[in-house]
Amino acid sequence: IFDSITFRAVVGLLLSFIICLWLAPRFIRFMSRGHITENMHKDLGALEERHAIKEGTPTMGGAIMLVSIIITAILTCNIENWLVWDGLFLFAGYGALGFIDDYVKFRGLGKGGLTKRQKLAGQIIIATIAVFIYAACNTSPAATKLLVPFTRWADFQPDLGIVYYALFVFVIVSCSNAVNLTDGLDGLASGCTIMVSITYCVLAYVAGNYKLCSHFLIPFVSGCGELSIICTILIGALMGFLWFNAHPAKVFMGDTGSLAIGGLLGFVALSSKQELVLPLAGGIFVAEAMSVLIQIFTFRLWKKRYFLCAPLHHHLELSGWSENHVVVRLWMIGVLLAAAGLGTLKLH
Repeated sequence: IFDSITFRAVVGLLLSFIICLWLAPRFIRFMSRGHITENMHKDLGALEERHAIKEGTPTMGGAIMLVSIIITAILTCNIENWLVWDGLFLFAGYGALGFIDDYVKFRGLGKGGLTKRQKLAGQIIIATIAVFIYAACNTSPAATKLLVPFTRWADFQPDLGIVYYALFVFVIVSCSNAVNLTDGLDGLASGCTIMVSITYCVLAYVAGNYKLCSHFLIPFVSGCGELSIICTILIGALMGFLWFNAHPAKVFMGDTGSLAIGGLLGFVALSSKQELVLPLAGGIFVAEAMSVLIQIFTFRLWKKRYFLCAPLHHHLELSGWSENHVVVRLWMIGVLLAAAGLGTLKLH
């Protein structure tokens, strides 16, 4: 029965959820005693008033998910599968980078943690190492090819060659930063990530099953079924974390968690050859990231701000929505987008 991906996926979900529920209260008490808590930014204007109550909430809660996901993956996944180890390396690497950023913020060693250039350089280096592992271990003829939604794989297989590896790094870094930007309200990033993870749990399972790939006319990726287990483990950990991160949050994810889970999502999307579905399924993350880019672009060109505040969730708050309304309504949209992303599976 332990050879069954479905069985191990269910066990992984339950185990990561239980580990998170067990770790979180202890982590929160430890961080509170050490006064490792959130310090609200003093330059947010009206938002500072709204979020003043969050001052003193323990942060760096992503460490809870890091521990639960890595332990559960080692216990339930096929440890001989290189995709599992590559994904866990990327996940742990981005988690470590986020931890350093959070630590620098807390200790006051930098004004806002690592500089943007330092953080971006770290993300690119870690993603590049993951790409080298991918290139060295992936023997599939579809390794550098794109699966384009709404086209037949048998008729259209664009091979990007070495350019695909640059795309690989870009997708991982972009997804990591997009989730990081979304992590600004209680439960927002956690809930949205759960929805996208459910979509990619199905997509990764299909990509690793030859018969299903033949039915849906998509490329077969040997061993990709193990990544569906990684996705359920991620879902379980996020559910356990959301138990304490829902409004009013008792702990914040911090860059330790948001950078790591964003990078892992990007890796699963790329490894399952479903990277072009990610902007649709993860549309909330895209909207959050684009709102920041638009805000920067319009201010530099015309010295005007298009949004009241960026990212998007802060704009919605300042537009009169309560925090709960923003989170729940974006969750609803996230469900629709994740379902639409899953629907592309049949449109080839």
